[in-house]
Amino acid sequence: MRKILFLVLFLSCGGKEEVKSGNVQPGADSVEVISTKEGTKMWVMKSQKVVERGDSLVGFGVRITFFSGNKPSSVLTADSGKYYQATGDMVAYGRVHLVSSDSTELWTKSLHWDAKRRLIWTDDSVRIKQKDRILFAKGMETDAEISYIKFKSPVRGEGERLE
Repeated sequence: MRKILFLVLFLSCGGKEEVKSGNVQPGADSVEVISTKEGTKMWVMKSQKVVERGDSLVGFGVRITFFSGNKPSSVLTADSGKYYQATGDMVAYGRVHLVSSDSTELWTKSLHWDAKRRLIWTDDSVRIKQKDRILFAKGMETDAEISYIKFKSPVRGEGERLE
């Protein structure tokens, strides 16, 4: 079984971010991508299999751990995902599940990571479980910690009501 460590480093150079990366062997069985900015770990992506398509990496059996202050803030799992090397953006597809460190859970069909704005968003239907309530909506955006949620449509819910 081939295993590859793929490093993505975001270095601050006069306010401009520069991306440095290694080569990925097409069809690699196991890949780990690590993103850092100014020496701080931003996220780690692990994939059971990866293929290179142009300037993108497509992974299958994806797990991404997001970090805040070098501590894990949330973990995303998905059937597959695409990482855009030029921008650092990512998209997760399939059975997407995101769990924050405070146990908030989110389920959807696709989820996008905007590296520049450090936001997670989707236009698909979402189900979000927070403590004693479950929320349903179509489309949302949040940060990697799920510290806030901005819905793009009316929200339905079950459980405890917040005032």
